[in-house]
Amino acid sequence: MSAPRTLVVGVDGSPHARRALAWALDLAGAVGARVVAVHALGLLAQLGGEAVPTASHRQELTRLFEEQWCAPLRDAAVEHRTLLVDGNPVTALLAAAEHEDGAVIVVGSRGSGGFPGLQLGSTSHQLVQHAHVPVVVIPPAS
Repeated sequence: MSAPRTLVVGVDGSPHARRALAWALDLAGAVGARVVAVHALGLLAQLGGEAVPTASHRQELTRLFEEQWCAPLRDAAVEHRTLLVDGNPVTALLAAAEHEDGAVIVVGSRGSGGFPGLQLGSTSHQLVQHAHVPVVVIPPAS
């Protein structure tokens, strides 16, 4: 098996997503791959621990995505691209993997929403079930 050329990473500002992005950047640097960071804007977003309507906070979410959540990309010595799309995160990550010729999808075990007691978030679970490329789920820090 050859080294992956493109890694697609789910980015949502959560600690789990930050770990996933860091892991993808380490792998991309080691094998010469590029990283595509994806964030999906659904109906609701988590801001400050509270669910808010995405439509009325779109500019703030875009700024967070570009300036904070994807900041590690600017410091990394790897080719990268960012995608901010409307819709469901599972659909967005699957579409990005297909359109960007993604060899691997990387996500944190939990995202910014959902139920904290679950060991595996609904997005990562659905990706494992439906992706046509390998999915790497990064566990939380121990």
